[in-house]
This record gives sequence, structure tokens and C-alpha cells, in this order.
Amino acid sequence: MTNLSAATTVDQSPSVRLERLLNFLSNDPSNMTLRGEVFDTALQEGNLVLADKQLAVAKQAGDHAEWQMREANLAIAQSRLDEAEGILQKLEQIYGQHPAISQNLGFIAGLRSDHHACQTLISQWADVEATADVPAGLQSMWLRCLHHLGELERAMVWALKREEAGTLAAEAMGVASLIAIDSEQIPSAKRWAENALATLPRLHEAQLSYATVALGDRDSNTAQQTARDILSRTPGSGRAWSILGLAQMLAFDLPAARVSLQKSVEFMPSHIGTWHGLAWSCFLAKDYVAAQGAFEEALARSHNFSETHGGLAVLAAVNKQRAAAEEHLRRAFGLDPQCMTAQYARAILDGTLKDEQSVHALARKMMQQSGAT
Repeated sequence: MTNLSAATTVDQSPSVRLERLLNFLSNDPSNMTLRGEVFDTALQEGNLVLADKQLAVAKQAGDHAEWQMREANLAIAQSRLDEAEGILQKLEQIYGQHPAISQNLGFIAGLRSDHHACQTLISQWADVEATADVPAGLQSMWLRCLHHLGELERAMVWALKREEAGTLAAEAMGVASLIAIDSEQIPSAKRWAENALATLPRLHEAQLSYATVALGDRDSNTAQQTARDILSRTPGSGRAWSILGLAQMLAFDLPAARVSLQKSVEFMPSHIGTWHGLAWSCFLAKDYVAAQGAFEEALARSHNFSETHGGLAVLAAVNKQRAAAEEHLRRAFGLDPQCMTAQYARAILDGTLKDEQSVHALARKMMQQSGAT
């Protein structure tokens, strides 16, 4: 079973290599090792028709375990998950447990959003000593699984131990960098993102982390360029749309920011920070009704963010709704006595900010100081 390999999750676009392999195969069509390389490369490139042709030829030559595994990989790529699962379970019954089989079964579970099942399937191969050999794809899957399950601290400890041992793969560094972002461990996020991108320059998680760090550094150009590069390949990335929109806000391109942030919440409706960004982009455009709607969407998803109540207090204050503003201020300061937006609302209510121009000038200054986050 040593020749079994799990489905890859990294796009390395090996089209030049594939063309060369096809030329070799045309001169040696009975070479099944070479045909296997053509299959693997075609699958990695997304050329499923060519991969299927190699599988059909191989099946005529016998039902070998390596090609059964490849058949399962192809079925996964074609979203025939039940069929793939059946092939893998049959292989496990015949040959026993194997990390590649577990990895692919875990991958299927992840595609079904059953991350607890994924964790159970791969933990024996991934949650091991930091010096143990764990394939890059399995490392990444383990970290993604922990990320989905909200086990951020466990994931960080695992990644840091492997980094110290020198066994953290580049792909896994990219995944870990996004976990570090969500854990507010920015130095680790930056280090892992840069190291991952040096080897895999278009790794999705690493690019998201790199752009997020740039946004935090108020480097709007880098954040926008990186976000656009992600979206050119993954237009449904809510995080990339959010980064782009916040970077556009930082550059005071408010119409573009509003469009990007609206796109983000379509793909990522539970992300409170993006609703806040959308609300402020509307506010600065003086569309107070839309700003109110965005803050209320944030509030509907969680009542425990002080900045949501602070934002609603600002809108109430601007609209001279003192009672409503005071109630939101009470809640905002109860959650965070230092809440910046609540202080802003208080300044409006107390008359420190007396005209619309001053209100918007302070809003822009606050946004600039916070990096539009």
C-alpha cells in the first residue's frame, strides 16, 4: 500500500509537465507507471477527461490498488462522493487502515461539512509527535479541520511544535497563517504566510493572511492587489471580498468599498466585522438608512459586540434620536468601557461634534487609525 496517494488540494498548474508526459506515453503506451503520472498530473491540473481516459486504459490491465485509489480521487474531483467513499471503504477492508485512505475519507467528510468525522478519521495519522513524518496534504487537512471546529489554540500549538521541529510543510504553513490571523497572533501569521508564499505563491490561505497583515499595516495597495489576485481564481471568497472592501475604505474609495463589502456579506453573512465595514462605508456616503440596516444585520447575528451598539448609537445621535442613542451607549459601554464608536456617539450627543462635516471628519480619522477594520 506504499504507492497509494491521497487527492491533492494544491493547484500547481503543471501543464508543461503534462504535455511532456503525454509525449513520453505516446512512445511507451504500456508503461503503467508513466500512465499513472499522466493521470496524477491531469487530475492536479483539473483535466478530468484526460484523467478518466488513463483510468479506463488502466482498468483493462487489471484492478490494482493504486488505480483503485486513483479512481476514488477522480470520483472526488467529479463530486461523486458516495462512489468515492465506497471505493475507499472497500480498499480499507482489503488492505487495512492507511493514511492515504483515511485522508481521502476525511476529505470527503470535510466536503460534507462533517468536520468532526474528518477529525476522527485522520487524527491517528496527523495528531502525532512533531518529529513524525506527516505528508503535507494531511498536515493541511488536519489544520483546516481544527480551524473549522474552532480549536484554534490546539491548532496553533500543533503548528508551532512542527515549526520548531522543522517538519511544518509549506502548504500547512499557509493554513496555519490564517489560523494565526483568527487567533490574533500576527507575527506568526506574517511569518507563516511569507514562508508559504515563497514556495506556493498562490496558496489561498497564505494569500488571505498576507493581505490581512497588509491591511493591518494600512498598506491598502498590497491588500487590494492580493485580494484581487485571490478573487481572480476564487470569486466566491468572502474573506477576500472583505479585505478588498476594507482596503478600499482605507483608501477612501467608498463606492467601490460598498460594492466589495456587499459581495462579502453575500458569501460570508455571519462575519460581523464585514457588516461593520459595510455600515461605515454607507455612513461615510451619508446613506444612513443603509448604514442602519447593516448595523442591524450585525446585531441580529450577535448582541455581544460593543462596536455594533456603538455604531447604532452614532446613527441615532446623528438622527437626533437621543433616547435610542443613550440605550445603545449603555449597552456598548457595558460590553467595552473603551468602545471607540460609543465614545464617538457620546461626543455627538454632548455637542463636541456640532456639524455633519465634523462628524464625518472624525469618522474618517477613526477609520484611518484602526486600519479600516
